[in-house]
Amino acid sequence: MPHFDLPEGVPGILGPMAFRPETAKPLNELAEVLLRGDHSLTRGELERIAAQV
Repeated sequence: MPHFDLPEGVPGILGPMAFRPETAKPLNELAEVLLRGDHSLTRGELERIAAQV
């Protein structure tokens, strides 16, 4: 049960991000760098790690 009202129909982590868009922007930018930036793992490997976490 959340301690604040979340938007209806917004699944998973997207609800809290919609609740606080000013914090969602930097978190999404960080995720984009971690998942799409230059590194030795393939995009598929990164997505698999993200799914497990």
